[in-house]
Amino acid sequence: MDMNPPLPGTAEQNFIDELTRAHRIIDQLMQTSRDVIGLIHRLTENPSADDLTTADQLTNEFEAALYQGGIPPGLVPSLAYMLAHNVIRGIRMVLTRQGESIVVYFLCKTVKAHYDLGQMIVSGFMHAVFDAAIQSVARTTVDVYVRADEFNLKLLCLSSPQRKGLSTEPR
Repeated sequence: MDMNPPLPGTAEQNFIDELTRAHRIIDQLMQTSRDVIGLIHRLTENPSADDLTTADQLTNEFEAALYQGGIPPGLVPSLAYMLAHNVIRGIRMVLTRQGESIVVYFLCKTVKAHYDLGQMIVSGFMHAVFDAAIQSVARTTVDVYVRADEFNLKLLCLSSPQRKGLSTEPR
């Protein structure tokens, strides 16, 4: 995420710390709560259009855990929604750290999950989530970006047949 204007160093580190703590809370919940495990199983094993209620239930479970875990209330709704959305699609936030700004690493379990992550970035979903989260901490705007050509090349590499070379050079 590139922020304009940037957060002061301590505010940026505090935001990173809260994202990391939220990630740990949700990971723990997904391992220990039978209700959450059941919801995730239902959503990932049999996805359908009528599962919006189940997705809302998962988001509510995530929100409750984040509130109970002491995550600042302004961060909770957007983070719970994003994390639930990602879990359903096989995307996991694995690391948040300070780079030139804030760098959030996601692990995609499938090529489709990688594609879905790209769609969330291109559609503005990630921008909206992180903008809301950062707005709750400091008055600034957020730019979330991925270079489309890099993303498309990585997706192409992941989806090409194994043991087949993939050249980026023109023929």
